[in-house]
Amino acid sequence: MKFFLVVFFLFDGQWVQGDARKGWGPVPYETQAACLTSKARAEAIYADLRKVNRRAVKKRFECISKSAIPAK
Repeated sequence: MKFFLVVFFLFDGQWVQGDARKGWGPVPYETQAACLTSKARAEAIYADLRKVNRRAVKKRFECISKSAIPAK
């Protein structure tokens, strides 16, 4: 089963999924383990960004199975 690393942004108190047209679409991984490794890396990079730019848009990273991704 494929897993996708999905980025969510906090806008006006709501978590909004990243938009593929703007370069923030889900990234596919063959295994959950690979997705979780990439998620941990993204969270570490984001934590470093927040240290130098406290005003950066809040982000959340999730590994989601292919069947849970809504079709557009």
